Amino acid sequence: MTEYYNPKDEPGIEKRLLVVFALVFIGILMLQYLGPKAPPQPQQKPETREQQQKPEMAPVAQTPAAKVPKSKPVVPAVSKTAQAETESIIDNDLYRIKFVNRGAQVKSWVLKKFKNDKHEDLDIVNPFTARAVGYPLSLFTYDPELQKKLNEALYVPSVTGNQGAPASLTFEYADADLQVRKKIEFDKSTYVVRVEIEVVSKGVNVQAFPQWPGGFGDQTALSSYGGGTLDWQQDDSINHTKAQSGFLFSKKWVPNGDTVKGPFQWVATADQYFAAVFMPDAPKDSVLITLHNTVELPHNLEKPDDAAKDKVSVLGMAVGARSGLTRTRLFVGPKVVEVLEGTHAQANGPDLRGLLDFGMFSLISRPLFLWLKWTFVHMIHNWGWAIAFLTLVISAVLLPLRISGIKSSLKMQKIQPQMKAINEKYKRFGLTDPRQAEKQKEMSELYKREGVNPVGGCFPMLLQMPFLFAFYSMLGNAVELRQAPWLWISDLSSPDPLHILPIGIVITMFLTQKSTPQAGMDPAQQKMMQVMTPVMLGVISWNLAAGLGVYWAISNVVQYVQQAVMNRTAFGKQVRKTVERRAQRKK
Repeated sequence: MTEYYNPKDEPGIEKRLLVVFALVFIGILMLQYLGPKAPPQPQQKPETREQQQKPEMAPVAQTPAAKVPKSKPVVPAVSKTAQAETESIIDNDLYRIKFVNRGAQVKSWVLKKFKNDKHEDLDIVNPFTARAVGYPLSLFTYDPELQKKLNEALYVPSVTGNQGAPASLTFEYADADLQVRKKIEFDKSTYVVRVEIEVVSKGVNVQAFPQWPGGFGDQTALSSYGGGTLDWQQDDSINHTKAQSGFLFSKKWVPNGDTVKGPFQWVATADQYFAAVFMPDAPKDSVLITLHNTVELPHNLEKPDDAAKDKVSVLGMAVGARSGLTRTRLFVGPKVVEVLEGTHAQANGPDLRGLLDFGMFSLISRPLFLWLKWTFVHMIHNWGWAIAFLTLVISAVLLPLRISGIKSSLKMQKIQPQMKAINEKYKRFGLTDPRQAEKQKEMSELYKREGVNPVGGCFPMLLQMPFLFAFYSMLGNAVELRQAPWLWISDLSSPDPLHILPIGIVITMFLTQKSTPQAGMDPAQQKMMQVMTPVMLGVISWNLAAGLGVYWAISNVVQYVQQAVMNRTAFGKQVRKTVERRAQRKK
């Protein structure tokens, strides 16, 4: 990633400052004794010193990449500060946002069309992480002291109390050295607000970026923090990054305070179902500051005063313009396909559909979800039954391949004696012996003569795996399934509370394996696999989303029925009798 210049990181600046101070001090002494007797003006020196000691404020004039117009002459400062804390609340059909003039930041951002786990309107501002790392639309600067001042000052709001959208809200603050203006505009029917921020210190524009420090209000379980991501689009390239990724030697971390140069069409921090997205007006002038903090949360989030604590990683970002005047739009809302596709980052820019990360099976997951949603809207108005219907359709489509695989498994059972004879014939030869090629030739002729495909029994299972992973990826991104009920399940995006579906998966998998011929497998090994495989899959599915459990359990039931029907055909009965006679002879 391209690094953007941060004045704080300039090497050796402390040593150079000491040399400069020493030379200035010597010069003052010489002027006092050798120069004219006119009194010196030491008042100007502390100002120069202060400007040298705080390069991290990154005045725009020091940024070589940015073409910045000359700063306006400083108007004699007029103090502008509020005398008390006030609130300004903006309402439309989709949200209710509460601003406080302390730091001119957001304390509450309620999404009216979504509920939390207590069936109340969802406040997307996380109460735990916001207190620790900062509130939405607070400001990030390279100078910690300035940042603290900007986020603790009492701004003067243009309006207070309740206001209906469309509306405009401006916060202003000024003292002898600093002038700050935050302007936020709201429309009536979208999740997007427009933000304009300008900070001027001693007549120079300062880089002060609006931020969403991290966390969302729907994160009501500690495990949900692991799904947080930092996403952005640079031209046609979309990046999705978790706080930590990789394994062992390939592990990667999102650094805290890293500066990344644009262009950025959009930059987002997101969790499983919601996102906050900055869409800068000037992508080429945009800068991203990555924020990654470790926050201590109560082990039981229902008890905020719980002494037991757990540490979680919280991702956030600050986005602004290198020129010092930031103009951007901010989307805060659900990752609903239609909403994202209807929100464009710029006038001729991309939409936000890239926020949905369906993973490596996106070619299946995305159309699968659109099909599922069409089924829900036009046919079955329940997400659980829509998943069940989709499972039956997919099973019907895969039926010919499954029947072919079952027949192949039965045929493999039938030719076991011939296969064993060939293996006995060549068992005294090592794996590298050239005569092993003759063994493979005899095996191939046997398969061809009997019409057996040695991998035919595995192919249907392998074909089903992409659909299973696609369902997993789809259900992990579908906010529509959040809190969607089905039978005894109140939320298809969460694990089955009674674990009936995982238990059903174990039972159906055991019955299917027991009724499926296992060619060439030792009987003891076969019995062990009949138990171990279902138990292992049960453990995997125990805490998966119930929606995925619906697909998996019903798919297993269909597969067992297909196997049972094939076992009762004339060919299936013939094979089973042959296997039973063979087992009797071994005894």
